[in-house]
Amino acid sequence: MAVVPLFPLRAAAVDDVARKALYGIAQTRRVVSVTIAVLAASMLMSLCTYVWDWADVFLEGDVPEGDEWLALAGILWIPVAAATGYRLVRVHRELADTAQAASDAYHDAAETAQGWVWRVDPGHRFVYSNPAIADVLGYRPDEILGRCAVDMLFLEQDRATIIAAAEVALATGGWQNQYARMLHRDGSTRHVRSSATAVYDKRGRIVAYQGFTTDISAEVAAHAAEDAERARRKAARASIERLLRDPDGLTMVFQPIAAIDGRHAAGWESLARFAGVPYRTPDVWFAEAWEVGLGPELELHAIALACRQLPEVPAGVYLSVNASPRTILDERLDQLLAGLGADAARIVVEVTEHAAVADYDTLNRAVQRLRRRGVRLAVDDAGAGYASMQHILRLRPDVIKLDRSIVADIDHDVARRALVTAMAGFADSLGMTVVGEGVETAAELAALAAAGVRYAQGFLLAAPASVAELRVFDQATGCAAPPAAGCAAPPATEWAALNVR
Repeated sequence: MAVVPLFPLRAAAVDDVARKALYGIAQTRRVVSVTIAVLAASMLMSLCTYVWDWADVFLEGDVPEGDEWLALAGILWIPVAAATGYRLVRVHRELADTAQAASDAYHDAAETAQGWVWRVDPGHRFVYSNPAIADVLGYRPDEILGRCAVDMLFLEQDRATIIAAAEVALATGGWQNQYARMLHRDGSTRHVRSSATAVYDKRGRIVAYQGFTTDISAEVAAHAAEDAERARRKAARASIERLLRDPDGLTMVFQPIAAIDGRHAAGWESLARFAGVPYRTPDVWFAEAWEVGLGPELELHAIALACRQLPEVPAGVYLSVNASPRTILDERLDQLLAGLGADAARIVVEVTEHAAVADYDTLNRAVQRLRRRGVRLAVDDAGAGYASMQHILRLRPDVIKLDRSIVADIDHDVARRALVTAMAGFADSLGMTVVGEGVETAAELAALAAAGVRYAQGFLLAAPASVAELRVFDQATGCAAPPAAGCAAPPATEWAALNVR
């Protein structure tokens, strides 16, 4: 397993530097102590000699000779020597303080390090551990003293091989950021990264091994999750690509959009159905396609399959296809609809995405290009979020499709009725058509009609079905044209009886 280095051997380096510094300071203290002792003894003996010489001069009444004058100079030099001795004493104390500070600094660095600092003897038994072992393996420092470090490893090789490899590595300078697995106190396995080095005495013999270990279990888990996610995305992309190649992987069904007053179809909305196993809803397939970068391809594939069945759609009935703003911006959509020729005027493109559009000017230009071919625009799921309302205001669609969340319970929810009435009035004032989606009860249908909504879609009227099933339905009702064609509406009981489920 490749591991990216994160932590240097900070604690071990501090230990080594502190050890050498303490050794040097101790040696210096010894030299200074000996110097002070020798100097003090020398000064005392010199003082005694000088005093004896001058006492002899005074007692004998002799004239001082050169050696007596030299003795006097020595006596006068004593304050200087005393000052030097005092300075040496101060240096001695400063060295002692420095040694203590170095010891304290190492102790503080080891005890507060953000990682497990440890030391083992040549037999690989722990002789020191800082408190951070609790964060790594769950132990207190005193609980591992005397334990063999190898016994705490999750062994993937035999014990002797691991010890031999470790000693070879340490004898050649140690290791940096070595990955291993260790056993936690609770029995679980933790992923760790360690750096270590050997400690030598003055003769070059190894007297200990010291190191620094950090718990990287969270990092390893994150890498594993990333690998799993990459594998999942790769498999998902392969699945979508197979679906796009499989002629039977995707089929289209159609759900009528009916005129409320005449109960006859004004349009058919195309809906994708997937043959993949295990079964997944269409929204899951499309979301996954977008996630792996194949969203436009899958949407365009579904639109192409729907358009192939346009000749089977009854005259006067429009075909509604779903496309996200990004697919509308894709030139391949314009090329696909251009291939329909004059029949492109029978297509309504429903904007399906709920996310905000960053650049409406660019999207409007793409919409206008489609409109020049006769294609109309609808905003799907209106009222379900802020984005859909922005689509209405910025794109000025031909059709507004009210979301099921607004239509549900409209028959006894005053607020919903007021909102739908306002939306219907707004649409009429701008020459737009409103469709109520997700109609499931006759009471909801009646409430929509009372609010001024002219078209509806939902399981009350007809479930999604194949072209062949819907044509049987249209033949039974005798008309599939919009109200303007003057077709008589079937009774409500007949409509319900013909409902395709």
